Amino acid sequence: MISNVNEHKFKIVLIGPENSGKSALLNAIFGRYVSEVSEIGGTTKRPVKKFWGKLKCGRTKKEPKFVNVSFVDLGGLYVGEKKSPIMVGKILEETYKEMEDADVIIHVDDGEKGLSKSFEKLHHLLKYRYQKPIIVVVNKCDLIDENRMNELKNHIEDRLQNRVLFTSAITYCGITELINIIMALLKQ
Repeated sequence: MISNVNEHKFKIVLIGPENSGKSALLNAIFGRYVSEVSEIGGTTKRPVKKFWGKLKCGRTKKEPKFVNVSFVDLGGLYVGEKKSPIMVGKILEETYKEMEDADVIIHVDDGEKGLSKSFEKLHHLLKYRYQKPIIVVVNKCDLIDENRMNELKNHIEDRLQNRVLFTSAITYCGITELINIIMALLKQ
């Protein structure tokens, strides 16, 4: 699970369509403002890298192993089903490099919009070609009702063959569970 045994680094990237709440989710995970948030799509252009902390990995008390955990907030990749990527050139290359180098990917979808076909394809590419563990998060759950949540959960779990976690960066719903999932992956 750790990318380079000598350096003991663990990178988690957040991907998703623009305005799905990736930056707000990162702020909620950190418990403070670390990434710019705006209602205007495309606010995050370049990857925003933030160090989360040095964590003890494993159960050994003698010579414990520590891992430097960092998060990378990536700009939104697609604005809609029939539109092209909003990032081009070097920025897009940098974004894909961050995904390729990640140990874990948090795939963030907007609860009001649901899963797009372009992100369904990207999810499968990352999961099967690169063998990346992916945490699927439906953010902004505070804006949808229980029926919509159940509908999204069934649809996304069926299409992606992944468990879905509902979060809200505003109410902090699901944030503790997300952190616990990250910690469990870190210990593997």
